[in-house]
Amino acid sequence: MKKSWIIVISLLIFFVFTTNAKSYEQQQSLVLIVVPDFSFEEVDWLVEHGDEELWKNAGLAALNVRPDGSYSYLNNTVSLSTGVRGVGVDNWNGFERGEHIDGRKVEDLLLQWTGNYPQDSLLHPYFHKLVEKNNETTFRAPIGILGETLKQEGVHRYVLGTSDLNIEERVRYGSLFAVDRKGEVPGKLSEMVQVDPEAPYGLKMNTNSLLEEIETIEKNSEQSFIVVEWGDFYRLYAEKNKMTTDHFVNNYEDVLRSLEQFIQLIVDNENRHVMLVSPMMHTEAYKLKKQLSPFFYWDAAHFNSLELYSQTTKQRHVISNVDIVPTILSIYDIQIPASLPGTSLKRIERSDDLHDEIINNINWIFKIYSTRSVVLSSYITLLVLMLIGVGILLWRRRTNPRWLSIGKVLLLAAVSSPIWYLFLSKVLLYVHSGYYFWLLTLLSILLGWLLLKFTKYPLVLLGTVQFLVITLDLWMGSPLMQRSYLGYDPIIGARYYGIGNEYAGVYMISGLLLLIPFWKASKKTFFLVVTILFIFLIYMLGASHLGTNAGATLSAAIAWGFIAVKHSFIMKKWKLWLPILLIGIPLLSLMLLYLLQLSGKPTHIGYAFERILNGDLTYMLDVITRKLQMNWKIFKFSNWTQLFVTSYILMGIMLWRQKKWIKNEREKDILQTMLVTSVALLLLNDSGVVAAATSMFLIVATSYFWLLEEKEGEAT
Repeated sequence: MKKSWIIVISLLIFFVFTTNAKSYEQQQSLVLIVVPDFSFEEVDWLVEHGDEELWKNAGLAALNVRPDGSYSYLNNTVSLSTGVRGVGVDNWNGFERGEHIDGRKVEDLLLQWTGNYPQDSLLHPYFHKLVEKNNETTFRAPIGILGETLKQEGVHRYVLGTSDLNIEERVRYGSLFAVDRKGEVPGKLSEMVQVDPEAPYGLKMNTNSLLEEIETIEKNSEQSFIVVEWGDFYRLYAEKNKMTTDHFVNNYEDVLRSLEQFIQLIVDNENRHVMLVSPMMHTEAYKLKKQLSPFFYWDAAHFNSLELYSQTTKQRHVISNVDIVPTILSIYDIQIPASLPGTSLKRIERSDDLHDEIINNINWIFKIYSTRSVVLSSYITLLVLMLIGVGILLWRRRTNPRWLSIGKVLLLAAVSSPIWYLFLSKVLLYVHSGYYFWLLTLLSILLGWLLLKFTKYPLVLLGTVQFLVITLDLWMGSPLMQRSYLGYDPIIGARYYGIGNEYAGVYMISGLLLLIPFWKASKKTFFLVVTILFIFLIYMLGASHLGTNAGATLSAAIAWGFIAVKHSFIMKKWKLWLPILLIGIPLLSLMLLYLLQLSGKPTHIGYAFERILNGDLTYMLDVITRKLQMNWKIFKFSNWTQLFVTSYILMGIMLWRQKKWIKNEREKDILQTMLVTSVALLLLNDSGVVAAATSMFLIVATSYFWLLEEKEGEAT
């Protein structure tokens, strides 16, 4: 009997302890602190003057916050909260019951506009308009997807705080992160902001009330997601122009220390994850082109130091706005909805302090972005002037041999310039952008002179080196291309990895220059070499761990298809070769591109294939529409249009006036393949104008070089 009691008591104790342990393990909370007008300038101050241990223990990354429309606190928040680029709607705000809009109670407005209003939720009278507006865009941001997914998985959501300026100027966008598909989420807004006559707009965040409310919410729910809209920075910068400089500095430091103290208090909990996200940097940082926002993450495990890595960007310390929703869901082990393109951030424990490395990397990105337009506009103008000048040399009946040599040096310098943009990418860290540009120009000219003086086939050598360097860079993960003026930019956010359209054109034309030694080869040998080259190009451009450029991959396949049809027995039977070239080759290209995505890590191309294969034809049409819109926008406003138009016009004039300058059949094959490649890049890329400009420029420069050599031969 005694043994039985012992067994029963033991089982009860075991049951109690295991039950408590289970509930303890399951209890978890995420506090998302939304801080509008917080930028990397504030990060610099906090890292230097703040609590070193607090910031050292946080994972830090630069966040691309680019929305579908223009940059703004609202547009950016819609994008961050939906995991897809979105836009806001006029008059959007969150309200508490009893508040008024233009003298009318919010509850009455909801009844009049929708026929109902929630009893236990914040009120969002413009929610249905926000949904409608985003459904009309090509991105179709799913409003409320984060809050709805959390609600379905039993996570309690709550919103605290505002960025209000006064009772008339309400700014309450934090609830966008937590609303469900009906636009509902509980919360307390105005109670979390206290009156302080000395603070900007007489308002400041009530730290004590926030802490008490957070603890109460967590105590009453096993899993909670709490959004805190910390509006003190927003109010400070809204008031700045009316403040004296000294008083602003004092308030600036006070606001930073207040935020730091709040974070110190809420981080100290082993079941609580904490994120700080800035949807929009302040106006001064925006004007300085510092258009990436800080993102901090404190893991509940309290690692010594965290490194955040995004599969979306595949760059260290740079993440995308589409990653925030998946990362939040991953904390609760919730499956990410298939419609979302982002991935959860990988959190890597580190023993070393990464903050200096991160800040230096981000400042490098800012410097490239702030000087890119000046450098590229100067570069493009020089290329255009050079092409026109060499064209005049060619069309003159008699030209001094010295001028012909100068023309050839300039052409070789121009053709070699893309490789210098790779080699000199880190030089920008140490010199002014103006010195950088002229150094690059002088090195290009020097290389052109050396190639002309000491090599027999300078174009072949130059194409080979350029092709090999880009190939090696792709194999290494594009470290040079990521920070090149001719590469892609994390702030623009159109591409984060692989090969951009600027270098896609350069890469393909450089590869075709390798065919020059095969001018005198037989038709069979030439076709075999071309096929090997294009197989390699297609793999390098399309593989998920290399180029991942769909437009360039398809262009390479179509260019090969052109050669294949041209060398086949059906060339004279247009009823056979035309359908093959227009339908068969593109379909085969798509199949190859899909197969190249099956191995390796997820990419934007793989995501697109997944959506299309699941029958989402709307997504496919939206992508096509965006690509056409982007090309038209680039054509109207980009500096690349100058080079694009000039190169294509000069190529047309050259083909018209120099009809018999190509005498060798293989030369004609190479030139025609180059032209097909350039046109395909134009039609198949979302920034096809850029790819077509760089590729056609190289084609014209190469053709000019051949013509100058021919003219030199005639003169001698």
